[in-house]
Amino acid sequence: MDISKVSKVLNIPCTGQNFFRWWFELLKPVHHLTNRESDVIAAFVKKRYELSKSITDNDLLDDILMQEKYKREIRQEVGVSAAFFQIIMGKLRQNNVIKEGKINPLYLPPLKEGNLACLTFVLRMNEAEGST
Repeated sequence: MDISKVSKVLNIPCTGQNFFRWWFELLKPVHHLTNRESDVIAAFVKKRYELSKSITDNDLLDDILMQEKYKREIRQEVGVSAAFFQIIMGKLRQNNVIKEGKINPLYLPPLKEGNLACLTFVLRMNEAEGST
């Protein structure tokens, strides 16, 4: 498939408050997270983005993001108890959204200049499946 011949482009207007949540909503067929799990990982990715403005080393950024201080901040922002937050973190690890203590790079939006992220979907229909 020649990506340069993209025929359909949809613009999804977002704010800084809901951009990361929309990102995980679009990726739902890939990660299969619940809404609350998506809220938590979206808050993590948003915080990572904010921290990346002053921390350029990705390994350091990931280590700092997973510090208890930021986990507590995210837990409060999303409004979940400490116990439920631990369950959600387990689910994020189980679904490989968080791997080896870091957010899986597959789930980090490729933000470009002007805060633009482009995501290309390739949907391939298998004609043989489901036919009689």
